[in-house]
Amino acid sequence: MICDTNSPTSETYPGLPTHSPYHHRGSPPSSPSSRKCCCDHNDSYTQETFFCCCYSCPGTRSTSVVATIGVCCLVLCYTILGAFTFMKLEGRLDHDTSLAASKHDPKNEKSTAGALRAQTVDKLWSITENLNILYRENWTRLAAEEVLEFQEALIRAIKDSSNGLGNPSSSMLYYQHPHKWSFSSSFLYSLTLITTIGFGSISPKTFWGKLVTIIYAMIGIPLMLLYLSTTGDLLSRNFRNLYGRLCGPPKQPQCSCSKSIRVPITLCLFIILAYIGVGAFIFHRLEDWSILEGSYFCFTSLGTIGFGDLMPGQHFEDISLYASSAYILVGMALVAMCFSLVQDQVIILFRLIGATCAKNEAAKVREEVQMAVVGS
Repeated sequence: MICDTNSPTSETYPGLPTHSPYHHRGSPPSSPSSRKCCCDHNDSYTQETFFCCCYSCPGTRSTSVVATIGVCCLVLCYTILGAFTFMKLEGRLDHDTSLAASKHDPKNEKSTAGALRAQTVDKLWSITENLNILYRENWTRLAAEEVLEFQEALIRAIKDSSNGLGNPSSSMLYYQHPHKWSFSSSFLYSLTLITTIGFGSISPKTFWGKLVTIIYAMIGIPLMLLYLSTTGDLLSRNFRNLYGRLCGPPKQPQCSCSKSIRVPITLCLFIILAYIGVGAFIFHRLEDWSILEGSYFCFTSLGTIGFGDLMPGQHFEDISLYASSAYILVGMALVAMCFSLVQDQVIILFRLIGATCAKNEAAKVREEVQMAVVGS
């Protein structure tokens, strides 16, 4: 395959003789047709095109480093703003919930639950003392009545104290696992909101928190898409150059158009798996999770699945939450880079398939024409 960049000022239409009077009009020097890649020439119907050294034309613009840094700073500042906002909106409810949880602490004998439990124990002891001869049926019946009364009184007390704090039916679970809207947890919530991960275990409870969540996501999601686009383009371009310097020049015909080294898909897959493995080891040390649980959390986070069944911050709260935020922010850019590298090869592969089909179709048409001429 020969890549010729000196395209003539006029060309004949494909399939016409060279002496045909029908020609293309000459293209201006700055027109796209005068800056075609070698992959877009007529010899693109050959199989060597898939292994051509170039993927983009010289006129293709790439993202600058300054623009990428600016977008990264903008995303970081927007996430910090969201962290302060949600911490302010949900902080008061968080304080009220903590007071309610401490009030219903079973270990506190002064709480309602503790008083009810102590009263029930006294009644059971009174029943035991009043029965001179202990019969199993009588004692079990009276004890069951007291336990049932204790259960109903405890449920009524929890429902009465959970007014304004959410669903009363889930108040017991809510008190056992209260979410603290600190700056680190609010930062992680803001980041998972604009990345569309959305851990289900963390959600706003107030009216203004839900309203701000909608507005914040409407602005933040396009901003995150811009971040992924710019960082993915910059990282993929630099990674191609690094891969080209490390692996040496390809043994294909040299093209005079701008070069873009083809990175193997297996290498992109290895990079993602290695990053998931590193994250699994980090969360194994921070959260005492198994390697499988850490890999599961990293994969669901980078894939924007976000089930929320595993949440960091159980042992080292601030460190784990900041580590999760940094891991997600860097990992999303890394995934965008790998997608950009794989996308180039997929496009070239489909072009090769389309060119092969067009070549076969053209050969069939020529064969039918020749047979018609011979038959006539």
